[in-house]
This record gives sequence, C-alpha cells and structure tokens, in this order.
Amino acid sequence: MNNKTPISVVTDGDKAMSAAIKSVFLESRHRLCVWRLDRNAFANLPNTEAYESFITCMVRYVTPDEFEDMWKKMVNKHNLHNHEWLHEMYAKKKKWAEAYMRGHFFSGCRSTQRCEAMNAFFNRYVNRKTRLYQLFQQVDRALTRIRHNEMGADFSSNYTEPILISKLVKIEKHAANILTREMFSRVQEEIMNEQTFIVLDSTKSEGYRTYTLTQYECPDSKWEVVYYPKDQHMKCSCLLFESYGYPCVHLFAIMKAEHLKQIPPSCIMKRWMKTTKSDLSDKHESQISPDVISMARFSALSFSCSQMCFFGSRTKEGFEELKVEIARLKCRMEELYNSNINANGEGIHSRVGIKRNVRDPAIVKTKGDHGSTSNSSAKVRRCSNCRDVGHTRRTCPSIHIHQGEHVDSDNSHEFMEQPASDAPVDSPNLQTDYVGDI
Repeated sequence: MNNKTPISVVTDGDKAMSAAIKSVFLESRHRLCVWRLDRNAFANLPNTEAYESFITCMVRYVTPDEFEDMWKKMVNKHNLHNHEWLHEMYAKKKKWAEAYMRGHFFSGCRSTQRCEAMNAFFNRYVNRKTRLYQLFQQVDRALTRIRHNEMGADFSSNYTEPILISKLVKIEKHAANILTREMFSRVQEEIMNEQTFIVLDSTKSEGYRTYTLTQYECPDSKWEVVYYPKDQHMKCSCLLFESYGYPCVHLFAIMKAEHLKQIPPSCIMKRWMKTTKSDLSDKHESQISPDVISMARFSALSFSCSQMCFFGSRTKEGFEELKVEIARLKCRMEELYNSNINANGEGIHSRVGIKRNVRDPAIVKTKGDHGSTSNSSAKVRRCSNCRDVGHTRRTCPSIHIHQGEHVDSDNSHEFMEQPASDAPVDSPNLQTDYVGDI
C-alpha cells in the first residue's frame, strides 16, 4: 500500500487487533462492529428495555453532550450502576457510539459485513472439499464473476441516463453526469427530501454566510450550514458529507437558496465520480506488467470500435466515412508502433526481457517400482513344496507319493490343466442360501 494507512478500520473487538491498530495505524479511526455489539448487548443486559435503550444510545445521531445525558438516564432507569459489561462498553464509547463517530469517514460501513459478504461469496465456489488443483480455477471463476458485475455497473453508469424526478433539474442533471449510478441514487434521495426543509435565518460575516434550517413538522430540530461564496465551500453541522462522502439534504437546501446550478466541487468526493477508475489506471499503469496493460488497452479499444462500427454500419455515408478514417488511423498506428520498436530495440517486449522457447524437461529416473519392461522375462511359477516347474502344490507328485499314492507324471499335467474349485463337490444347497438372502 506504499506505506499509506487506511482512513478507517472496522473490527469485531479483538483485543490484540485493537492494540495493533492503535500502535501501527496511528491516523486511522477504529470502529467496533455494530452487529456484534447488538448481539453482545442482547446477551449481557438484564431485560429487553435496557437492551433497546443501549441500542438507541449507539445509533442515535446526537452530540456528545446529548449522548452523555441519554446514557445517564439509561443507567438510572434500569439500575445498571454496577453492571460490569456496561462499564466496559462505556470506556470504549468513542469506538461505537454514533455521537463520537460523526465526521469520520466510514462510507456507511458500521459492521464487518463487507468482509463477511465476501467470505460468503467465495464459499459458493470454494469449500473444505475443494482440492488444491481446483482452488485456482474456482477462485478465478469467482473473480470473473466480480469483474462481470463491476463491468455491468460501469456500463450502467457511463452509457445509460437515470430518470430525473426533482424540480432542481440542473443540480440533479449535474449529479447524474458526474456520479456513479449507485451514488447518484443516494444523492437523488437527498435532493427529493430538500422540499421539507425551511431556511429560518441567515447571517452574513466577513467571507461567509451562516444559514439556520429547520424541518417541516419538526420545529425543534435545527441545523447550521456555513457557505463561502468565494470558492463555494459548504459545511453542514450534521457532518453527513464527512461521514458518508455525499452532500446532505441541508446542503441542497442552501444550494437552492443561493441559486446554484451545479454541485460545488467541495461537496463532491472524487471516489464516487465516473472518471475515478480511468484516473487510477493512468496513475498505477507503470506498476503493472506491460502485457497486461496491452491487453487492457486492446479490450478498451475493441469495445469503443464495436460501438463506432455499429453506428457507422447503419448509414451509407457513415460507412464510407468510417472506412476512410479507419485506413488513415491504421497507417498512423503502424507508424507509432514501428517508432516504438526502433526506440526500444526489442519492441514492446524489451521491458519484460527476451522470450525463449520452453522445451520439454529432462526425463529422470523415478523412485519406486518401475514396472515390467520389454527386456524382462516372464515370471516362472514354481511349486511351493518342491520348487519344481510344471505343477502346483495341489498336484505335486512328491506329496501324493508320500501319502502312498502312485501318480503318473504324465497325468500330473492333466490334473494341473483342470480348473480348481474351493467348493465341495456334493453341496447341492450352496446357492440356496444366497437366494434366500436376496
């Protein structure tokens, strides 16, 4: 990561991990998983009312002073002065209470859901029975699926237009042109809610103006927005932009009051813009293999050319003009390619080294049994009693002679050729047992 620490970190409350984050990521904001806190609160607090009061203190958008008042009321109401788990959580309040998390950028992440969701996604492709040689194929399938979904989202953002539904048409149109589709849907919701807010007062100071707003049917709730006309910088007391990265409804109310036609640059976070990915690809292009860069460029140009060919093929004039332009561009690209080869010597492969032909590996002797070879003779079967060839222990002449029986050596071959059977001759009910079992 080029020694760049993360802006924010969300963990499940592991003590060793918390100590490591505190000592290594000095500028990062550490947050405890809200989902796990919810489960722990349900398991440790004595009753449902105390549990609901704790969750209210955790998720309510209030100031730190208001949080302290809510906490004291909860402790006194439910008599939790000596509750050990509650005292431990209060000592960590700056890691989980929304009152202390406002203004710190987490992009809406309040739990380890993204990590768990990624684990669940890969579990559909990899499990404990997956063999090692299958692992890379399955992971590649999963990554291909992720890239496919991302390409679909990019196409939706770049080549489709959302429906505009608010009266602030110019501001909404500007948001649709610069923001991704996912982020625009959130911003559009804030623009629609702007109609319920009322500007109560505005005070002018040197270089800036301060607006006080309230909401329809909620006269006790008030927000303040500071606006600097010189650079159109805006900041709201709700700190939604600092926490989530997109302008809040109060900022849009002031944009309307100031008759702005576009969203100010100070209210746009670069990470949510459509052009962010192209800027990052140019920035990190030098760190990627040249072959990968060439493939990515080829894919991008192929997609653009396919669209151009589609429109050019629809009319005769477009077809003729496109043929001429393609021929001209082909000659120009060939000149650039040849000049690049002459400048680098080895051409496009000069930066990745000389390519060599890969030959078959040298054959070496393996360990263990090599099996039978063509030169090896067939194994001779001998009698286990006399070690002679031509008969077995069952038909061995020496055994029969020892038992007082005279066996002709010629007939021994006849006995050897007859098939031997372990079953007794006179056993007529041998198969009836199996039939009965069946």
